[in-house]
Amino acid sequence: MIKDLLQNTLDTVLHPKGIHVHDQRKSGPEAHEYVVYSSAGDSSQEFADDIVLTKNASLTVRYYYRSSKLDNYTTRKKVREIEDIIENALIDAGFEIPPGRFDAGDVDDIGYCVTVFECEYWRGV
Repeated sequence: MIKDLLQNTLDTVLHPKGIHVHDQRKSGPEAHEYVVYSSAGDSSQEFADDIVLTKNASLTVRYYYRSSKLDNYTTRKKVREIEDIIENALIDAGFEIPPGRFDAGDVDDIGYCVTVFECEYWRGV
């Protein structure tokens, strides 16, 4: 359910821009930019008489883009616009991003930089 919400949320705003969203790992042809998300777990948070009241899903969203996009102002600006679109779509769908997004650079040394969004989604059960 949470992964479906995340996938649909990101597909709605990114697919028209030609950016594909993948669960766990990228598949398909080479792309200048793409998104990969993963679930870090689902934990019970509040209890009443040993009955779970709320659950918290933890998810990580990674926006990958070619490092060459940082070479000039125009493409750098477009990267920041996509980051804003992702962040706003997540918040509008009910996800929280407590630490905010952060630029992790080319962490995998593959020619792609990555912006990371650590998300939480709270819900009653």
